Amino acid sequence: MNVLCVTLHPAIDKAVRVKRLVPDEISRATVAMVYGGGKGNNVARALTRLKVSAIATGYQGGYSGKFITEELRKEGIRTEFVECKADTRTSILIQEDDTGYTYAVYEPGQKVEDVEIEALMDKFVSLLPETSLVLLCGSGQTDALARVYNRLITVAKHLGVHSLIDSSGTALDYGIEALPYMVKVNQHELGFYLGRTLDTLEKQIEAILELQKMGITYVALSRGPQGMIGTDGKDVWSGNVSVERVINTVGCGDSLLAGVAKALLENAVLPDLIRWGIACGTANTQVRGAGFLELDTVHSLVEKAKIIQIT
Repeated sequence: MNVLCVTLHPAIDKAVRVKRLVPDEISRATVAMVYGGGKGNNVARALTRLKVSAIATGYQGGYSGKFITEELRKEGIRTEFVECKADTRTSILIQEDDTGYTYAVYEPGQKVEDVEIEALMDKFVSLLPETSLVLLCGSGQTDALARVYNRLITVAKHLGVHSLIDSSGTALDYGIEALPYMVKVNQHELGFYLGRTLDTLEKQIEAILELQKMGITYVALSRGPQGMIGTDGKDVWSGNVSVERVINTVGCGDSLLAGVAKALLENAVLPDLIRWGIACGTANTQVRGAGFLELDTVHSLVEKAKIIQIT
């Protein structure tokens, strides 16, 4: 069976390196990587490297969409995209060699027509019989697209397939309303949803418990370098793993999601969901690009991860 990864706003990710950005001066860049991006596509890449069968779906349009589709296929990812009229966007990731800083410049996600939304619904339903887990990844940048995750979760629940959402803004609001099996958020996304600042661990624990009590089985909150916390309503666990150096932060949340998905497929308990999540998220810091995990690194970090029960 497969993990179905949905991306409403894919992108060509173009990573470039410069010595340093200087205002009003020309910066000579070296192109480091060009690959098929978008959160769900990054997750599908990471899952494939974890030896989990993944299907990438969502939208692709124009030459850029064809490029992404072909690149994902070369990586062994099955693609089941809906073609849309609008071109798939390009995202520019700039790394300064002098400072190590990374800047992400994202074009707006493509708009889609009503008929294209219904085409995605049909595609989604057709894929569910061979799907073990649905991952809904990234934003929906129009009102119509923001509501799509709610519809997908509802359909999947009706057919007995668990959904996990990793989104933000209005799309997250509508997604939570449908009560998916699991919600994965970061501090700022959950704080925005609840309308308050979550600047301490105590506030974050209170927030994930509040969300879980709505009827969501698992809630996980990624905390960047501080790792991750999660709850099943009975207990709250935290996890972290340290590395000597970080060479990349782009796509760490997507790789974390892939690790959680792998553990869910294996019916792991909550501590192991966190263990695999932080191991994969941290493994992403050791490579360039989003989701280009090295399996040996993941296994090493799984062993090193520190998992603690908080409540």
